[in-house]
Amino acid sequence: MKLGKHTLIIDGNYFVHSRLFVLPRAKGEQLLGDRDGQEMFMRKLCIDFASEVRKMTPFVDQIVVAVDSKSWRKDLFPLAEYKGTRVLDNSVNWENVFNVYTEFQNILAKRGVIIHKVAGAEADDILFGWSTQLNNEGKNCIVWTGDRDLIQLVDYNKATDSYTLWYYNSNRKLLVFEGFQDLLENAGSDNISNDDLLFNMSSNEVMNDKLKTDFQAWILKNGVQLQEINCDDFIFSKILQGDKSDNIQSVVTWTKSTNTGSVRNYSITEKHASQILERYREIEGNFCIDHFFSSNQVNTIVGLIYDVVGKSSLEEIRFRFNQNLDLMLLHYNTIPEGILKGIYNEIDKDFKVESRLSELTQMEKILEGTEWNSNTSAGRGAPKKYDPFMALKLEEANMLPEIKKIITLF
Repeated sequence: MKLGKHTLIIDGNYFVHSRLFVLPRAKGEQLLGDRDGQEMFMRKLCIDFASEVRKMTPFVDQIVVAVDSKSWRKDLFPLAEYKGTRVLDNSVNWENVFNVYTEFQNILAKRGVIIHKVAGAEADDILFGWSTQLNNEGKNCIVWTGDRDLIQLVDYNKATDSYTLWYYNSNRKLLVFEGFQDLLENAGSDNISNDDLLFNMSSNEVMNDKLKTDFQAWILKNGVQLQEINCDDFIFSKILQGDKSDNIQSVVTWTKSTNTGSVRNYSITEKHASQILERYREIEGNFCIDHFFSSNQVNTIVGLIYDVVGKSSLEEIRFRFNQNLDLMLLHYNTIPEGILKGIYNEIDKDFKVESRLSELTQMEKILEGTEWNSNTSAGRGAPKKYDPFMALKLEEANMLPEIKKIITLF
């Protein structure tokens, strides 16, 4: 495995929302409703961004932020009501969220971070485009997100000896392709004699081993849990089960009355999906993503779903399976050609840009020269009207220690 430097590709939608809802707010007030809240949010974005970049600097040389646009999926599949269950939280000032996030993107762009947004494309589509293009060019990448749907991007490109990994920083989890652990621990310079090593300190083997050491040190120091995964098996199961968060139903759903007379909803479970995949392997010998685009092999999958789960007709199962494939699978054959062309055109423009990491490792450096880099207390902590004890029960609040003058403590 050629470790090499990585491109860090960030799911902008995940990043901004995961930072937004951990902010404190005054009781009864709108989040980001005033300037204090906006400054606090900007600083939170910069602090968390800088923290991860600082840790990854030894093995990252490029950063891309993928930004959402209105999804083509909503236009092509209106009856599916894609993400139709999502409702904006009125307790948040979304206009201010958008304004701060846009300004954050502009600030990062001035420091060499590639901000990638394409009309009609979701961040997921952009992440797919970047990861596949980077791997095709022999470059490794790490997708920073909390969206489990993007686990399907985990891959190893044998032709170019490069890969894509999935990183969820909040849980310190790194999902990798099968065999990654062994490759990471195998030093290429082990077979080089000490004499040869002395005169080949800049060789590919030695540099590769240095990056492996840096990568392992990051994993150990930050308590990152490394887990190998077969992404083909993962997306097979996901497509059959659907995605409740995006309002994508399972390929088969049914209802059943309980003893009390209530009605319960059922759908394909992970156990069902594993059973179907196991039986598919008995017939086909193996499974890979390309099988989704073979009519004969799709017929086999649909037939197995019908045999194992039932509860629906073959025609309905086939319709829902194909719809879930288009809505959930990130692939050249599912993303419209025009969207893909727009994504790759932008990638071609920015592919060789290297982020100025030295300007991205501290909040102050990111905000330097901007109106957000004030020395005031606003934005650096909780809002001025925020009561840190408001979540306590009344009796607990009454037990708070008395305020004493500092002089009486000595």
